[in-house]
Amino acid sequence: MRNVAQEISFLVVILETSAAARGAWAAEPAKMADQATPDADADGSTKPVALDVGTDQPRALHSGISDSASVVAGLADIGDSGARADAGPGTDVLPNSIPQPLTLVTAENRESTPEQNSHPAFVEAPSNESDSAPVVPVRAAPVASNRLPMLGLMADLGVPDGLIGSLAVRPWSWLRVSGGGGTNSISHGWRAGVTLLPFGSGPSASLEYGRYQDGDANGLAKKFMGSSFDGSPALDRVGYEYTNAHVGLDFGFRNVVFFLHGGVTMLRGTVHNLDAATRATGATDTTEVVVRQDPSFKAVGPSFKLGLIVYVW
Repeated sequence: MRNVAQEISFLVVILETSAAARGAWAAEPAKMADQATPDADADGSTKPVALDVGTDQPRALHSGISDSASVVAGLADIGDSGARADAGPGTDVLPNSIPQPLTLVTAENRESTPEQNSHPAFVEAPSNESDSAPVVPVRAAPVASNRLPMLGLMADLGVPDGLIGSLAVRPWSWLRVSGGGGTNSISHGWRAGVTLLPFGSGPSASLEYGRYQDGDANGLAKKFMGSSFDGSPALDRVGYEYTNAHVGLDFGFRNVVFFLHGGVTMLRGTVHNLDAATRATGATDTTEVVVRQDPSFKAVGPSFKLGLIVYVW
């Protein structure tokens, strides 16, 4: 009889160890009911039953894990009875020598006690794979800005402006302000101006003021007049200031602008060493020309320029 009790105890332990696997059987109650002894009801239906230990009375089995728990409890009773019979009279057998079966959380009974929540067998698997998927943060794409670049670099070439490099500022699409410096191949100078663009691009109107310091223009004059030109004292100091009034077209709008401007220019300056120049060219024994003060001059003539602007910020 002791061997039978040990075998039953071993069987109970195996059933206890496989309690987690029986969770999958809970979804198939109909299959487990077919494996139990059928007992006909009054309406002709059958339900699984088991015999009580000691009374041989039928006991109804419930579906899912509770059915297996009842079977395990019955086997435990048999094990206890066998152990008492082997031990003989006057010997106590520990009632808890065989661990009691655990009740797992099923789909029908999701509410559990704190003790059940602390047991690893009661941890429910996620109902959907997406529930356990890691959340990956996605950074929203930056919203494109409609603001026009305001700061740009400008370069242009013209007459009488020469070659000028400027810093262009566009506070609004219809207004541009510029200022910079350059050279006219005689000396260095500077220029500042403002340009109106009523439509942001296309037709434009500009007003500019510039000035070049005095410089020797004999070298530039010799390039145009040839090697026969010996120079002139009047070209030793050539400088002027000018005012441009231009209209034109500006092509491009946002980052790159190409423009072509033309109009009129007013030149103002002073002619130096004119006395020495006249003596060198027209002095005779009977005629003498004396210039006591350097004369100033004003002239109005056509002018033009073309240029490029690249907005960088």
